[in-house]
Amino acid sequence: MGVIFSGNLFVLLTALFCVVTMWAFLSVNWEFYSLSYYFYSDTMSNSFVILSSFIGLIMVYSSYKIYTGAEFSKLFSGLIYILFLVLLLSFFSGNYLLFYVFFEVSLIPTLLIITGWGYQPERLQAGVYFLFYTLFASLPLLLLIIYLKVDNLSLSYVYCALKLGGGFSSGGLLLFSLFGRLAFLVKLPIFFTHLWLPKAHVEAPVAGSMILAGVLLKLGGYGIMRISLIREQAIGFVSPYFIGLSLIGILFVGILCCRLNDFKALVAYSSVAHMAIVICGVMRLFFWGYTGSLVIIVGHGLSSSGLFYIVNLYYERTGSRRFFVNKGLLLLFPILTLFVFLLRAANIAAPPTINLMSEILLMARIIGYDYLILLIFPAGSFLGAVFTLFIFSYSQHGKVFYSSFSFKGFRARELHIFTLHVVPVNFLVLGPSLLLEVY
Repeated sequence: MGVIFSGNLFVLLTALFCVVTMWAFLSVNWEFYSLSYYFYSDTMSNSFVILSSFIGLIMVYSSYKIYTGAEFSKLFSGLIYILFLVLLLSFFSGNYLLFYVFFEVSLIPTLLIITGWGYQPERLQAGVYFLFYTLFASLPLLLLIIYLKVDNLSLSYVYCALKLGGGFSSGGLLLFSLFGRLAFLVKLPIFFTHLWLPKAHVEAPVAGSMILAGVLLKLGGYGIMRISLIREQAIGFVSPYFIGLSLIGILFVGILCCRLNDFKALVAYSSVAHMAIVICGVMRLFFWGYTGSLVIIVGHGLSSSGLFYIVNLYYERTGSRRFFVNKGLLLLFPILTLFVFLLRAANIAAPPTINLMSEILLMARIIGYDYLILLIFPAGSFLGAVFTLFIFSYSQHGKVFYSSFSFKGFRARELHIFTLHVVPVNFLVLGPSLLLEVY
């Protein structure tokens, strides 16, 4: 395995996989069609499956030290393969009970990756946070699925979306809205339930952070999109509260990020702000909100995965993730500065990234909810630009920390990984219709 990773063979195989993936992305039939009685496929599921396969390959490619250092590499590969299979089944599921089962099973390999290959002893506490937040929020969803089975006699996405029977009282609609979305909101996560996310990201290995940011957080957004198809009037009871909480969370997280001094924690907290925009878009139940949420999920999955990989490279070379240690990196790693700039630009939705298109769609749809949002949404976007530009200028410029003079150079494998993150984010905007056909 070490020979494959160090040679050109794996690079060629990865390039071939990327070509095949892009070809499938351009030529796939995006209409809703049935794979079997329990599995369906449409634009959302195809987009998430391609994103999962792409991030999964880069995740294995990034875990070079685990394979060369013989750190239980076979077990690590097995967990990644199991996780990818579970995610594949989750996105192709056409049944709510199947989706719930695979949604919960994805917790097990992720938990083992975080606790088994993390960097600090605190990874056990992070695993406990991750486990109990997910389980306690998901149990009410199981009760809702059991009720749907009794009421509808079928848990198919299409049947539940088309069936109009089974009325609710006002209290029933409120419980339905809370139970159906709480598990996915915690997974995204929404503000006030986000405490597990920074702990899990900070203590996870680079592969764990990449799969968390790239796919697993997006599994919550996918679940909200699917569950919102059931009785759309139910979401009207709670959508004002969730939209308000998400917008306030953008402001609080932006202010918090402006005073953090840990690279990895800052990237993790910025994910909370981006996922809050997704919550607002989905809660509006409009076409632009759904498509904007899907596009920002794909764009953020690629950019945040690349940012976590950059943070890991800095940590391996300087031995710290603190700002005051990682200074003047432009003098040490000039080629890396270009990739940092491109990924930071994608993080603040600068052109020509696909994130800009998604934020335009979401901004038009969210501001239409209430004109007071004109005061909150731009302020949150401004704070996001503030801490993004601060972290770039502070880390790349300034005096070099004295211990940084002993460092390793970069290899073609690492630059190749950066290219795999940067190219899709900037070139998918050339074919936006591929992601704008959500049914």
